[in-house]
Amino acid sequence: MTVNLADEIKEVEARSKEIVQHAKNEAVRLVNEARNESQRRTKEAQQKAFRFFRDKVVSVERDAEKRADEKLATGHREMEDRSRQYENALAGVSDWIAGEVISRYGS
Repeated sequence: MTVNLADEIKEVEARSKEIVQHAKNEAVRLVNEARNESQRRTKEAQQKAFRFFRDKVVSVERDAEKRADEKLATGHREMEDRSRQYENALAGVSDWIAGEVISRYGS
């Protein structure tokens, strides 16, 4: 009877070792799987953040370009208005200078 009991204990110990080894292997697999999932999610989050940043930069650049174009157009309009104003004043001044030269030095 003791022989059977000793054999049974050895069998139970062997099965227990197999179960423990299987559990360790499963734990390693789960840890690796979790690590891979973590790395994948981190990479995905970085890519998402980069895309968000890139889209924001493009949007800001587009808005800045639009504002610059508006300011440039406003500047051109103001320049044309002032040019017309000074053109009229310049005509009067040139007539006055011509009159002064003619009166002083003759025609």
